Amino acid sequence: MQITEKLILQCLKELEKTALSKQRYQDYYEGNHNILKDYAMQDSRSNMKLVFNFPRKFVDNETGYLLGKPVNFVSKTDDEDIIDVIDKNISHWDKEHNINLRKESEIFGESYELDYINSDGEFCATILNPLNSYVLEDGTAERNLLLAIHKFKRRFDDKTYLDVYTDTEIIHYEIENRDGLKEIGRHSHIFGRVPVIVCPANSERRSGFQDVISLFDAYNSINSDLCNEIADHRNAYLVIENAKIEEEDLLKMKSMGIIQVPKGGAVKWLTKDINDSFVKNELDNIERKIYDMMDEVNFNENWASNTSSLALRNKLLNLENRVAMREAMMEKVIRQRLKNLFIFLSKKEGKQFDYRDVAIKFTRNLPTDLVGLADVIVKLQNVCSQETLLTLLPFIENPKVEVSKFKSEEEMIDIDNWKEGLKIGGGDTRN
Repeated sequence: MQITEKLILQCLKELEKTALSKQRYQDYYEGNHNILKDYAMQDSRSNMKLVFNFPRKFVDNETGYLLGKPVNFVSKTDDEDIIDVIDKNISHWDKEHNINLRKESEIFGESYELDYINSDGEFCATILNPLNSYVLEDGTAERNLLLAIHKFKRRFDDKTYLDVYTDTEIIHYEIENRDGLKEIGRHSHIFGRVPVIVCPANSERRSGFQDVISLFDAYNSINSDLCNEIADHRNAYLVIENAKIEEEDLLKMKSMGIIQVPKGGAVKWLTKDINDSFVKNELDNIERKIYDMMDEVNFNENWASNTSSLALRNKLLNLENRVAMREAMMEKVIRQRLKNLFIFLSKKEGKQFDYRDVAIKFTRNLPTDLVGLADVIVKLQNVCSQETLLTLLPFIENPKVEVSKFKSEEEMIDIDNWKEGLKIGGGDTRN
């Protein structure tokens, strides 16, 4: 497909249309829920609006569960160089980047990674989202990108700019009006394809909490109504039956703390009865449904202090299944990033690496039974490689480096033992 200004303007219109619908999810994540603008206000009554920000809690928890531990890389062919170049070029920024990329995709349903070469000649990546970017795919099963656009503004500048990424170059525009673009520059890039990677939240590319927004609204509304009912008790009326009290008598009664009424009279407060059991049950029911729909576990419940990691994993089975699908999508994104990295290295240093040679290992961010893991590692040491077994340990960030350190220490111990043996035997250790 030929990249024309007409096509770019069509993509820009789609971006503006999509951004309007996606802004809702950004608002919910930031705590700007519908109740803040749609709550039924009552004149002369309490009108507090309570917001329980479940979206932020769930998005952050799920992202931390998947990516709280660094992603590990293992070479399938035991190529040390390929792991070294990955560690050298991306390990200093990829952990935070992965977390933010995943978080954006959970909020909007998809996010985008833009790979580029910075002014120091280093391979880098930044994050875009559907509020400021749009990608055009070719419609095939592979969903290859034809182009990507990024709309942005610079600080202290009223102009709006647009960067267009194709498979060969980056074109810079200034948006003059809704239907006009002014080209202000262009330059080529080295990747040979659109340097943007789509990171979907799920196969439907829908927000991770889209299906539960109505439950969030109901929970906020019921809690706000209940809180306002309690607050309105301050305005309860004093009812005096079969008696007439003058205004000056009311003042005396208030100061003296005594009310005198004739025989047959009665004094009581007019209050509103609230069925607190019904309200509590309904709130608990909605809260349970929210956690169930999001496949989350409520850690605020009372748990036994000696709950094992295996028991914890059983409780997290639904979340584990949900995150396993996210992991597969995240692995594909990281693999595409490695492909772009190796293209960069082939151009810069003439080194050739195959991104398919790298196995990507994720470690769940959970309390770990290290004793149990150590037992498993010992039993499998004659079945699996040491590097593969080390990926099971959450505190080891780079198994390849750890194996190298272990071998170096073993060599040093062997040398020390050899020297000690020579001393005992009276041999010459000068050489």
